[in-house]
Amino acid sequence: MSAPHRAVTPPRAGADVLRMMLQTTAHAAAQSRAHGATAALWHAVELHRPVAELDEACELTLCGSLARVDRSQDWPRTGADVCPVCAVLAR
Repeated sequence: MSAPHRAVTPPRAGADVLRMMLQTTAHAAAQSRAHGATAALWHAVELHRPVAELDEACELTLCGSLARVDRSQDWPRTGADVCPVCAVLAR
């Protein structure tokens, strides 16, 4: 009879709760340009950095278009000029 084999590496301990990072999702408002008969719409941009680092340049919105971030506007926005796709995805 042979002795029971032990694992080469010791088992891992549970997750260290104190070192885990809490991440919340924030959105910024961005306005697209009007194209032909299409009106300019407000879109949502998911933020992965502080709002202070935004330089009001064009960013990729939740719906996949490019729009210029406006730090003076808050998301969520209401009204007929809000992108319906961004409104659903930003919930």
